[in-house]
Amino acid sequence: MTSSTTTNSEAVQTDLDQFIIRNVEEMAFEPSEWEVKTLLEVLALPRVTVTRPPEEQLLAVGMRPNDCHANCAAQVANDTEGRSCHVLGWYIHGSDLILPSVVDIGGDWYCLTPQTTSLPSRFQFIPDDQIEWRVSFDVMGMDAFRGGMPLPLALRKYPHVHVPMRNEFMALIAAGLAAMDARDRVAASWGAEFRKLDPIR
Repeated sequence: MTSSTTTNSEAVQTDLDQFIIRNVEEMAFEPSEWEVKTLLEVLALPRVTVTRPPEEQLLAVGMRPNDCHANCAAQVANDTEGRSCHVLGWYIHGSDLILPSVVDIGGDWYCLTPQTTSLPSRFQFIPDDQIEWRVSFDVMGMDAFRGGMPLPLALRKYPHVHVPMRNEFMALIAAGLAAMDARDRVAASWGAEFRKLDPIR
């Protein structure tokens, strides 16, 4: 008799692998004039400083890793004082702008999402009031739009590097490497290339 039992650690690893693979794929979309224009528009917007509370504190109150939109929506729904505001915008990550949700609680800005990697406890964030949620095509969730256009995971200053990075990553996965190890190896091999490029400031 064979066992089909999956341990909690295996389930978490599988979810994390899927998250990493999905993010790598979503970062490798084709460049466009729309992306260039939107990046310049967003970079002209004011910035705020966001704080990440300790991971154990976030996990203790039920916040889920890699699910920032749901975490912020839950914070607003459970705020009996009505001080929390769910804000969409852009996290500056090297030469990319990543699309996350944060909350503004009475003028203080917080990231409520436990992280799978070690990140600074404070970061620069660009609130973008032109982003709106719309019901997804399959009516199973919500998608982010800006100016009538569906938003990708990120706006990239150097989009041409993401396709070869994705290809290298997927080749490592096909060779049997775990997603996290493949991600780290690609990051290491492309580090020198990225250091030649000016990050977003």
